Amino acid sequence: MTKIRKLSYDQDVAANPSENIWVQANAGTGKTSVLIQRLLRILFRGDDFDKNGILCLTYTNAAASEMRNRILAALRQWANASDDDLRDLLYGVAINNPATDGDIARAREIFFQYIDNPDVLKIKTIHGFCQEILQRFPIEAGIKPGWTLVSDANQRVLLQDAFDMLINSATTDERTIAAFSHIVGRVSETYVDDLLNELGGQYKYFFDIINTDNYRQYFIDTTRQILNLSQQKNTDFDIKTLQKIIDLTDECIKSSKKLAKFLFDIVEYTKQYIDNTIDFEKYKTVYLKQDGGRVAAVAKYDFLTAEQERVHDIDQYNINHQIFDDTIAMFDLSAQFAKNYMTIKRAHNFLDFEDLILYTRKLFSDPANMGWVLSQMDVQLTHILLDEAQDTSPAQWDILRMLSGDFFVNGDTANKNRSLFVVGDTKQSIYGFQGADPTAFAASRDEIGQQIKNNLRTIREVPLSQSFRSLPAILRTVDKLFSDADLVRMTGFHNNAHTCFRTGIGVVEINKLISKQSDGVSLKQYVAVIADKIEQLITSGEYTASDIMVLVQNRRPMTMPLVHELKSRNIAVSGSDRIVLPMFPAVRDFMNLVRFCLNNADDYALCCVLKSPIYRLTEVDIFNICQTKNAVRTKTVFDVLADVRPDIFDDLQQIIKWADTCGPYTFFTNILNHNNVRQSIIAALGDQVIDPLEEFMTICLSYERTNPGIMRHFLKWFITGNSEVKRDMDAAASVRISTVHASKGLEARVVFLIDTARVPGTDNIVPIVSDNGNNYNVWLWSPRANNSEQFAAIVDKNKFIGIAEYYRLLYVAMTRARDALFVYGYTSYKNAPDTSWHSQMWRVFAGDTDTTKVKITDE
Repeated sequence: MTKIRKLSYDQDVAANPSENIWVQANAGTGKTSVLIQRLLRILFRGDDFDKNGILCLTYTNAAASEMRNRILAALRQWANASDDDLRDLLYGVAINNPATDGDIARAREIFFQYIDNPDVLKIKTIHGFCQEILQRFPIEAGIKPGWTLVSDANQRVLLQDAFDMLINSATTDERTIAAFSHIVGRVSETYVDDLLNELGGQYKYFFDIINTDNYRQYFIDTTRQILNLSQQKNTDFDIKTLQKIIDLTDECIKSSKKLAKFLFDIVEYTKQYIDNTIDFEKYKTVYLKQDGGRVAAVAKYDFLTAEQERVHDIDQYNINHQIFDDTIAMFDLSAQFAKNYMTIKRAHNFLDFEDLILYTRKLFSDPANMGWVLSQMDVQLTHILLDEAQDTSPAQWDILRMLSGDFFVNGDTANKNRSLFVVGDTKQSIYGFQGADPTAFAASRDEIGQQIKNNLRTIREVPLSQSFRSLPAILRTVDKLFSDADLVRMTGFHNNAHTCFRTGIGVVEINKLISKQSDGVSLKQYVAVIADKIEQLITSGEYTASDIMVLVQNRRPMTMPLVHELKSRNIAVSGSDRIVLPMFPAVRDFMNLVRFCLNNADDYALCCVLKSPIYRLTEVDIFNICQTKNAVRTKTVFDVLADVRPDIFDDLQQIIKWADTCGPYTFFTNILNHNNVRQSIIAALGDQVIDPLEEFMTICLSYERTNPGIMRHFLKWFITGNSEVKRDMDAAASVRISTVHASKGLEARVVFLIDTARVPGTDNIVPIVSDNGNNYNVWLWSPRANNSEQFAAIVDKNKFIGIAEYYRLLYVAMTRARDALFVYGYTSYKNAPDTSWHSQMWRVFAGDTDTTKVKITDE
């Protein structure tokens, strides 16, 4: 007998396809089940299957794939179930309860109708939807037909090419050269390496710009206004006023029993300032601190306060002017970089993922094009569903607003039963670096509601608060933490209280922070503490390795040490959710081997190869070879090998020939199968190197099939692309280690939070956002350590936005746990920052107690 699947009252309302629904859903409340149920009801209740065009947009390809599989599985079950079982399966799907014989017959038909016409139900990411639109309507979108979507790795190569053009192209204009020179003069050498990332993030600002000069003038005017540079600051000083300051200060010195050194400095510096023997930057140091703040001792003397304010105002103006110059230089460099990047993509007829959104928004912004596109779709859209709406960027919301605005035009509630369903949770909006904006979730609801109001439509808001995932202790901990008044003031976090469906004990354990400075504990020792706890849980028999998930903010520095520690205890561990191949020693050795093959005079690369598991020479061996090379200055290390190690020399000559004639997959296959190199690498580095090696060879094979087989091109592509490999952690039958971002959509019986003491940094480029959340398309850039008060206020505003997302990330992390949550913290310093996860959790749950841990159970 099939068990009847009943939804809660709120879930049932949300799944009703006759209403437009806007759902704010807590974590673990079964929103995916609601979405599936709504889709099944639409398929079942529609009068004409072929005319029910359904567009369901999800955030990731994995989510879209899972949804398609669940829909297909449900329809297949309808086709194969007995009549009695099918009546149970149709509970809530069919309007009749119990389902009639006619309902039974219709349910069996739908599976075959869906198989014959799968385009009726489009379940895609929004990028996938935009890709389909642009592939079908490239001319209308202003792009050439037959375009290709560039991969992340290839995109990084294109970005690097665009960056190279800034300084290597003969056509680079004087403005760009001046901007680059200005920026290079303002930053350290190491920052120049990060400049590419800064420039790549600015591309979206220039996409729709037709006249860059007009945008530049708007940018300059707005930036001047924001930095209070509209009026020139008068820097002239009155000699009589300064002389009076000297006289009054002299009197204070003569009458004072306890002489203050700064009074002598004021007299001396003021005299030199009058005589023009020192500049303003030197003069201001007697009135202002190094960070630009006022010297408190000066303010105690009434006759100095006016001059101190004058100096402070001039200093602020000067700093703001420097920020302005820095920002405009970065604007000019960004404008040329964006132009170079667009030129390269057009030459290859490439689009990147950002382009999919930007070109579709541009296409839909013209109502005539919008109507044409929708009229040419395979099916007429009757239902739109949006999942994970909190992760939708403003540009993506623009597309959805345009789509929904046209969607309901000329519609009526009686004859055209069109519906909109949006589900999300602003508390789980954690992809700000990809443009997600949680404030747009509510704003878009209001705008779309106003749009469809003219067509006699309304949007019904439905909250989902009952969690089917976590036990009460976990939910109670989450609610108490995110309802704390101090935390709410710091983050602006608005928590919707959870109710719990499950019953059980549940446990949350918060362990005291471990400090390297205070406790003398190394990172390796800290990781061993985590491994001890994991081993204890598995040994108890209550949990298996696959029940446990460890979450970190960033993969470095804790992931690899923990993997090694767990493997040393024979605990099954899947490793990181993402492998960055260039970080692995064996892959680095391979890259050095390629560098040597491309340039036989690269002694450093060759020495790295000689020391690697490929040849296993000792440091003494390599030292002796280098000594011989130094004795004969005309020789390279490779030449010396011909005399001292002819076997290695002959071997390398063969490898050089392979590099000249083979693609990367063939080349590295020859290397691994030559002289038992594969076995040597595994013996030296352990079994954990097998997965990265296999992933590396897969990438080489893919490259060789689709790109020219030249090793020089492959080396640039691989290094520039960073070659990250994502792995499906949901299918792991072992301890899973993942970043919190990657854990979105996952769950585990036991969750460990071990990276809780770090706080987010501040970006160098700071966007200007108005009080109502609108973006001016203007930003500031400053490499200064100490900045003006205006700039600091803007940074603080963006920090607030960053801290809010930082704590939404904590909410996601905590709500991955089903039965137990263990919180640890480690810092290399004496204490963790006050704004860190661990500091706030310890404050809320432990207070000032000296306890080593806080244990929360469902009591």
